[in-house]
Amino acid sequence: MATLRNLAIGLMRQAGWTNIAAAADHYRSRPQHAAAMLRLTA
Repeated sequence: MATLRNLAIGLMRQAGWTNIAAAADHYRSRPQHAAAMLRLTA
């Protein structure tokens, strides 16, 4: 689980987020943005 969490944090930082809590809130409320970041289609 820690590996997945660190992967998610790394992806958020790579996307330009400096506040990880804000990024998590953003992606939690907008899962389509998270899918777009991962280049996944729904």
